[in-house]
Amino acid sequence: MPAPVDIAHHVRDAVLEITWDDGRATRLPAAQLRGWCPCATCQGHQPGLKFREPPPGVAIAGLQEIGAYALGIFFNDTATTEIYTWPHLRRIAGLAG
Repeated sequence: MPAPVDIAHHVRDAVLEITWDDGRATRLPAAQLRGWCPCATCQGHQPGLKFREPPPGVAIAGLQEIGAYALGIFFNDTATTEIYTWPHLRRIAGLAG
């Protein structure tokens, strides 16, 4: 599974840009990230992921690396940090593997 080598938060554009060790780069808007939030509150407990329409003006308020496997993303519309694994970020960016 590819791993990130660089992560940039473009505040003005509300975009998270990830460069992967396989040479690919992805740009994920905050609204897309929030809509694909993997937490149980957003997704429930049934299998499969569903896109949930994010509130208008959602933005990334903070980032935190979680070990070597994930990125914690804090959004301006919630009081919790959501955990996005590297495979989940690749999946919602539309990249296989």
